[in-house]
Amino acid sequence: MGKAMAVLIVLAVVVTAVYAKTLMENTAVIAVESPYKAKVYTFALYPDGFRQVGKYEVAGEKSLALYLGSAKAAWMKEYSKNGRLSQPLILLVAMSEKGVDVKGVNLDWDDLKGKEVKLEFREDESLKRVISKLSTQFEQPQPLGDLYWAIEDSYEYTLPVVLSYVKPDSSTWGTMDYFYAINKKVGFSVNVFISSWSITEYNIIQKYDSGSAKASFTTGDDYYIWMNVRYRYEKWVYYLDDDPILTMELIFVKDFYPNTITKSTYKPWNAQLPEIDDWDYKGTYTSATYTYPYYELSVSNFGTDHFAIDCMKFIDILKTVGKISSKAVTAATSIGLFTDVDFKYDNVEAFYFGLALYSDPGITHTVRLAESEAATSAPQIYIKS
Repeated sequence: MGKAMAVLIVLAVVVTAVYAKTLMENTAVIAVESPYKAKVYTFALYPDGFRQVGKYEVAGEKSLALYLGSAKAAWMKEYSKNGRLSQPLILLVAMSEKGVDVKGVNLDWDDLKGKEVKLEFREDESLKRVISKLSTQFEQPQPLGDLYWAIEDSYEYTLPVVLSYVKPDSSTWGTMDYFYAINKKVGFSVNVFISSWSITEYNIIQKYDSGSAKASFTTGDDYYIWMNVRYRYEKWVYYLDDDPILTMELIFVKDFYPNTITKSTYKPWNAQLPEIDDWDYKGTYTSATYTYPYYELSVSNFGTDHFAIDCMKFIDILKTVGKISSKAVTAATSIGLFTDVDFKYDNVEAFYFGLALYSDPGITHTVRLAESEAATSAPQIYIKS
């Protein structure tokens, strides 16, 4: 064997090894357990929205291997160009003769392995027609090509959302501030509608940006801090031999803009608070001195790493432009759908917020914190005294 040939063989081995390493580093492995035979479709979030990246048949337990190299490359380019990076988000949409299930999987670009998902198919009266059409597909082996998903519509819109709000009583004044630390991770829930709304994991975004607002409010003045976010809507349709049999609608925060964090005694005309289902009693406090707050709230004593922001305003816009189904609107309105924000990852809070309430000595105040309940329950950083 000549030296040239030997060199070529060595180079080929090296290239193959490098390729294999790259392939492994960019392949997500998700262990899926299904109690029934199911067709499972996987969708990955790209900078411009969700894309289908795989389809599988699962009965019992199966490990799904998803190559995310192109998604990672797209996100690295987006971060380099626009300073926005999302961690891997996978949606699993499973169809069986018993029903439909949607599961979200959050991963990390540095660790794509070891996730486990257990599918649950709850019978749903509104899906009976779909299930009856699908049942014959599971009686005998069928090619996956007979069933497929296609994105039919999408829409984006940027809106201000209220991050924190204080409604002081007639003898209370104070301070309120808010800060986003550059490159910290914030998760925004992905809301999914098929026959009802559910929260399916989070779009975990970090921004090469920062922003803050520090407010001082006078006696009895309502005060707001808000920030612009960009919402995205997607409509996916499931086809059986080109016959549309099921629709899935998604609403999620695609981007947020820390440099728009703003304070004022009013909120923007196109911002609204999430529906408040309850004012949670936080206690009764008596002011002891002018110079020390009778009540304080900060990220360190908030008691949770989640809070709610509004998404009904975006749904109103979708309704106005004819982009969302009436069933989805009715269901969202009935529960007061909101976007859940997870502001703590890797044991680091992305947002700092603080509130201090003062009054004349000797005056007693009752403090309450707003709470919303929809597909889940989450507090709001809204205080009234």
